[in-house]
Amino acid sequence: MSHVHLSDVQYINLSVLTAIKIGIQQDKVATCCKFALDTAQAELLGNLRTDQIWAIVANVGPTTLFPPRHDLLSLLQTPLPLAGPLATVRAPRPADGN
Repeated sequence: MSHVHLSDVQYINLSVLTAIKIGIQQDKVATCCKFALDTAQAELLGNLRTDQIWAIVANVGPTTLFPPRHDLLSLLQTPLPLAGPLATVRAPRPADGN
């Protein structure tokens, strides 16, 4: 069996794509909310085979597929007991999609 060496970014992309696929199979609506996916994205990601996910990760290379939250710096500087509630009530991205 050969070993595939992934960069840190590729490993994150693989993990997130796999988590999304599994989440869509279990609860499509909740997964779309968690990952800010629209219907078309959810359909495509939910229908990917494992080999397709690996191929995407390998071909995209060390480029992240998932941007951080717009409020990441603020959440990291928030007192830890407040970080979870604030992350829950704030949208991961601004309402206009930027």
